[in-house]
Amino acid sequence: MTISIAFASGKGGVTKSTLARAVAVSYAKSNWKVLAGDLDIGQGTFVNWNRRRMSAEIEPVFDVLSLGTVTQLKKHLDSEQYDLAIADCAAFASKSTIEIANLCDLTVIPTSFSLDDLESTVNTANSLVRSGVPAQKLAIAFSGVSENESDYEAARGYLAKTPYTVIDGFIPRKPALSKAQDGGRSIIECPYAAPRQRAEHVIQGIINRIEELTSEE
Repeated sequence: MTISIAFASGKGGVTKSTLARAVAVSYAKSNWKVLAGDLDIGQGTFVNWNRRRMSAEIEPVFDVLSLGTVTQLKKHLDSEQYDLAIADCAAFASKSTIEIANLCDLTVIPTSFSLDDLESTVNTANSLVRSGVPAQKLAIAFSGVSENESDYEAARGYLAKTPYTVIDGFIPRKPALSKAQDGGRSIIECPYAAPRQRAEHVIQGIINRIEELTSEE
């Protein structure tokens, strides 16, 4: 069986690809056979990052493909060629995200602490649920945020009123994490311990959640 995780959002620039890369690297480090499908063919963010990674000869390596349709993703899932498939969705602008969320075991929606982003994130999650995606298959993660514990607690309080799983911790907006990705590394491969450990905590939370869901099946 191929485990599958999608990363989706209601708008662009919310660190979807950042989280997707880190999860893919984490599993690849554990010798899982990983496929990362970049479904935003207009931007190709994941594919371009992988080119930088390959150019720098960074390990572990894993397959990164540009997938133009959900059918292509489903074909790879059905083949069971991979242990894990990551779907890096385009911004929530078409029915494809709904189809992918229904197809995958878990869909992660990143958000910041701002009310604008929180409202957009909850609206996105609600839209997926209205389209048939079970609420338990959705998780919200804080990423690309300021290091402010009171803002973090306030944002958690806001999301506590929803039925959605909230991944513990947050990934700060740090130049060191951005530079790591510029060089083809993921945020869990950042050379600086403090931001890397923040990132590792959130990524482990996503891994824990997908293990909970798939162990129930």
